[in-house]
Amino acid sequence: MPDYDFSQVDAAIIDGQLNTGRVFRDVLIRMGFRRVELFDSVKNAAGLLQAGIPDLVLVDADGEDSETFRFIRALRNDPGVPNPFACVIVTTWAPTPALLTRVTNAGGDDLLMKPVSPKQVRDRIVSLIEARKGFVVTADYAGPDRRKSPREGAQVPVLDAPNTLRLKATGQWTQSGARMLLNEAIAAVVTQKRLRASIQVAFLVEFALPGLARPVPDRMAVDHVGRIGGFLDDLLRRLGEDGDHAPVEAVARAIKTLADRIRNAADGSPVSAGDREQLSALSRALMQAVDPDRPLEAMTREVSAAVAGYRSRLEQIAQAKAAAAASALATQADPSAVSSTAAAPPPSAESAAASGLPAG
Repeated sequence: MPDYDFSQVDAAIIDGQLNTGRVFRDVLIRMGFRRVELFDSVKNAAGLLQAGIPDLVLVDADGEDSETFRFIRALRNDPGVPNPFACVIVTTWAPTPALLTRVTNAGGDDLLMKPVSPKQVRDRIVSLIEARKGFVVTADYAGPDRRKSPREGAQVPVLDAPNTLRLKATGQWTQSGARMLLNEAIAAVVTQKRLRASIQVAFLVEFALPGLARPVPDRMAVDHVGRIGGFLDDLLRRLGEDGDHAPVEAVARAIKTLADRIRNAADGSPVSAGDREQLSALSRALMQAVDPDRPLEAMTREVSAAVAGYRSRLEQIAQAKAAAAASALATQADPSAVSSTAAAPPPSAESAAASGLPAG
């Protein structure tokens, strides 16, 4: 294992159990970390988001876990955070698959179970230096790539985000060089956020249109229209001074006004064909305004493919629920079916793979 130098690395530990936090701090100090700040709550650590995120954050998920994940999402997504690429390890006494999913979806790098040995802490930190995942940016996520297998296509590029922990531990750190890398990467994230937000709006519109065309608008369609405003708000707050964004702003505000009107009116009356057509046209215009160099046809195909995949997943979920309901009714009618069902062996990894089900 390389002999990394942590004398320039800054860390923060957020843990409501101060004794546990002190253990982590002692481990990092013995490893040679320059500065290790200890906070007893996410609330008291909130200033890090403006004052300067350290290179490594260890944050506990057992106390105010909702605050923990809100903090991680703010670190990764809020404009103005000095280093949204800081390494984040979430700690817990009770790891579960559900908690791991929440860590992953918030943008955390790793989940570490307590109690820990100094070697475990060092091994996780070394892994972040040597094999940290690239970052991906979507309309509602920024953080380490969540996929275990390689991504197909190039619709969502993987960003080689600056890793200040690695730069400092390997002696490659300079203040000016790191700032340049961070500024370039942050600009790339902003560009991707704008693009993904515009595509997400187009996705919501295309999915909702058939349901809005019904005499009584479909509730799911109306709910999807209701989500448009949040993505537009995020897009609008990312329109900085790096170009003329007046066309983007004008189209985004027009969509928001129309979507609000449709959502408010759809509860009591059908949506007019004119409003549906205008909503569709504006969503395409937004994609074109955000990314004028990419053919609109290519973006439209991407949106249509995503909508088709989403509808397919919803259909599969509906079929699974119907099958479960039918099975429950059959069991009530014939109690002996319980024993025969229970006796059936679970699918093997091979049969799961053959049927398209996840193994394990």
